[in-house]
Amino acid sequence: MRSSILALAAALFCGAANAQTQIDIPIAQARSIMAQAALGGDPALAVQIANAILAQNPDDRDALIVLAVASPRLGDPKAGRVAGARAWHLSETPAQRYEAARVTALAAANAQELTRATFWLRLALISAPDEAERTRTINDARAVARRNPWSTQLSFSLVPSNNVNGGAEDDQSSAPGNPTGDLSEDAVALEGWRASLGFTTQYRLQESAKSRTIASLQYQTARVWITEESIVPDEAFNNSTTQLSLRHDRVLDTGTLGLTFSRGLVEYRDLDLSARRTEKLTYDIWRIGLDRRIPVGERANLSLSYGRELLDYEVTGIGEVNRNTLGASLTYGLEGGDRVTGSYSFSDSVGDLDNYTSQDHSLRVLYSWSEPIGPVTLTAGGGFKWADYPDYRVLFPVTGGRQDKTIFAEANIGFPEVSFAGFTPGLRVDLSKVDSNVSRFDRTTFSVGFTISSQF
Repeated sequence: MRSSILALAAALFCGAANAQTQIDIPIAQARSIMAQAALGGDPALAVQIANAILAQNPDDRDALIVLAVASPRLGDPKAGRVAGARAWHLSETPAQRYEAARVTALAAANAQELTRATFWLRLALISAPDEAERTRTINDARAVARRNPWSTQLSFSLVPSNNVNGGAEDDQSSAPGNPTGDLSEDAVALEGWRASLGFTTQYRLQESAKSRTIASLQYQTARVWITEESIVPDEAFNNSTTQLSLRHDRVLDTGTLGLTFSRGLVEYRDLDLSARRTEKLTYDIWRIGLDRRIPVGERANLSLSYGRELLDYEVTGIGEVNRNTLGASLTYGLEGGDRVTGSYSFSDSVGDLDNYTSQDHSLRVLYSWSEPIGPVTLTAGGGFKWADYPDYRVLFPVTGGRQDKTIFAEANIGFPEVSFAGFTPGLRVDLSKVDSNVSRFDRTTFSVGFTISSQF
């Protein structure tokens, strides 16, 4: 039959002098010669036979796979990537899809199309035949990510909470020096769900053995659904943040030094409860930050940071807030590989409006287990915060100022054995209790959130 015979130039087997001579051989034999050439280090011969087979049958998957493997070795990785992608679409089994996705990723990486290579490695993970191949592919994806100047991350969380709006525990309003009254419904804790979506993309502008410069764009948005009966509209608590950043890191004789500039825009809602209508408002954030990381002995690392930011509110009644922050943390690695981190932060804010002037302190301890505990990974911790607003007022100045004290606990639980295309699910658990001499800020919040994160 015609489909079983392939005409090939004799030059594939003989010298150039016989290049015009052609012979007819069965396609099965041509495939065998093609495979031997691909495995035996003769990519040019493998590509010629593959193209000859594809000229008769454009959907010959074996020839496409060989073309995907051999073309990059001849300096044409894009042809290899196109062939590999077609082979993947023609694949009928998970093993075939895994093979095609990996060779396509390799061709894309050779073409310096590193984001495409990552995409194909994610497709390969979907069809990985066993744990060893899955680990191999994840390691390859991480290696590609380190080479790629572009890096993009997506994050998502869905959190049920007894207090999606940060409201008070009850509807009574009290504060020293002020009459007792009632809080509006939107100021009292409301049960519901909060969904958050985050997108970060960054580009490595420069990198050497001693320094690195990265530009990044971050977008974070949150949406709320109130599940209890309430006249408060869901959109009253929607918000989003967009931020552009430029960061430079430099390696010093001991540790590293980092400098960050950023500009952000925050959108939030102002609620007119009587009209059940919200208005979109914004404020700008300008930040500059300096951080220093220093190794302490063989197992510990000390981090120090300073930041200065300016918040410029669209609402003229608020105006500007100038804030200085200081932070320090020490991470210690235990013999078994677990890590414990202790940190302290201080923030001093001065606002045009007295209610935005405050001093805040925070202490936090975090413990990370290096090995899974059964099927899960675990990081857990907690801490204490206290804040002082010396000139706070409700209707009248609060006698002695407003003081908030917060106890909090947190846990991040991962499920590394459950993954899809390199994405793994997790749970985020948060519990906090705030005691304030201004009852509007007395609150207890408990939430358990579903999260998705990337393994590379």
